[in-house]
Amino acid sequence: MKTTLILPAYNEEEALPRTLDEYVGYVDEVIVVNDGSKDRTEIVASEYASKNPKIKYIKHEKNRGKPEAIRTGVKNATGDVLIFTDADCTYPASYIPEAIGYIQKGADMVMGARLFNKHNIRLLNKVGNTIFSMLITYLCYTKIHDAQTGFRVMRKDVFPRLDVQARGLEYETKMTMRAAKLGYNIVEIPIEYRKRVGKSKLHPFKDGYNMLKSIPSIIWDESTALFKSVIIINALLFIIGLAFGIYSIYDKLAHGTLVHQYYPLISVIMLLVAMQLMSFSLMMDFIVNKLNKIDEKLKRI
Repeated sequence: MKTTLILPAYNEEEALPRTLDEYVGYVDEVIVVNDGSKDRTEIVASEYASKNPKIKYIKHEKNRGKPEAIRTGVKNATGDVLIFTDADCTYPASYIPEAIGYIQKGADMVMGARLFNKHNIRLLNKVGNTIFSMLITYLCYTKIHDAQTGFRVMRKDVFPRLDVQARGLEYETKMTMRAAKLGYNIVEIPIEYRKRVGKSKLHPFKDGYNMLKSIPSIIWDESTALFKSVIIINALLFIIGLAFGIYSIYDKLAHGTLVHQYYPLISVIMLLVAMQLMSFSLMMDFIVNKLNKIDEKLKRI
């Protein structure tokens, strides 16, 4: 299996040489995509490409964002297996053989879970990643430890289905969620996370907001018709339960006592039914998507 490393780079003149030196020996092809850098990234990447035939250099005249840089790299990749990492020298290349081994055993996507040296992840990023990983685990019935990791390995034919619409660093989180929602076989391997070289491009609040608002759209877009029907009923039950609860609070505050004493009970029952129905529908939707993935694999065989 031929391997291609996709390396998006934006103002990474400091870290790029170290990243290329480390990774080039582990893959068959490296594609550096300079995403409109304003520093010496172009000079560094061009020099490496001219000296090593395994390295290809592509340039975006203007900054188009990490997702577009990744797509450009994939379009020009000739490998059967794609490896994605950041050009900031945070992810060690030594985990590539293990990741490829899982791909050869049937995994659809292998992700490096940053479980070692977590102190190198900024506190806000760590909190956000924990929240999003927990949400994906609950909503998609797939245990995820690191939804935002930038170290990923997958077969090239899988990428088009997992390529999500995003402009910024929420891309990884949305990809993880889509893969989990559709029932793809995701494998996480524990990896070391090193202190980045150069300035971080992540904006915790802006990127965190983009990640959060993307979750409902992924859940809806990638769900079965049955799930969408159930979720509408679930939403109605939740609204009714909430309305009874709010009215009960108003009743107590306005009159000093509950005029309609059974309203709180109705509220609790409606909300509990809504929560149980949500869990059941999510589980059934995941099973259906998982069976569809198995069916696709059997057809390929």
